[in-house]
Amino acid sequence: MGRLLAFILGVAGAVLASQGPGFTLQYMQNLEGRVDELTAIVESHDQEIGKYGYSRSEALVECAAATDLLEAMCANYRMAVERLDYLTAHLAELEAATDYVRPLILARTYDRDIAMSVREQFEPAVPATIDGAIYAAGGFVVAWGLPLMLFSIIGGMFGGARRRA
Repeated sequence: MGRLLAFILGVAGAVLASQGPGFTLQYMQNLEGRVDELTAIVESHDQEIGKYGYSRSEALVECAAATDLLEAMCANYRMAVERLDYLTAHLAELEAATDYVRPLILARTYDRDIAMSVREQFEPAVPATIDGAIYAAGGFVVAWGLPLMLFSIIGGMFGGARRRA
């Protein structure tokens, strides 16, 4: 019975893990869209600030010392610049990784807002790529091997190996 349950868990692990590469690609597409959108917003602000002789870094220093209304106006600009820097670095890290490593990096460094957005739209599909097959095989081995080992240990503790017919 333990072997059957371990096999079922292995198949479930294979199906779940095989979705990693596809989810990662959709995540990166969503991330690229957000970077593009923020880039346009920040560049627009940079152009406006440039009209007054400020660079981005000078404007952010000025914003840090601002009070009241100017601080409220600067807060959105500062947050947009910080978010753009973060997302650009995150995208660069994912783009630098190979197809096989990218889902592992994403699992470790994902942005919660983007991941939730992708999850709402994501539809599982049968992977037709080599990296999808590799993740499926890895998911099967982990989700099958660990329960099988655990069931063997438990069976050994309770004398499952000493049963007599």
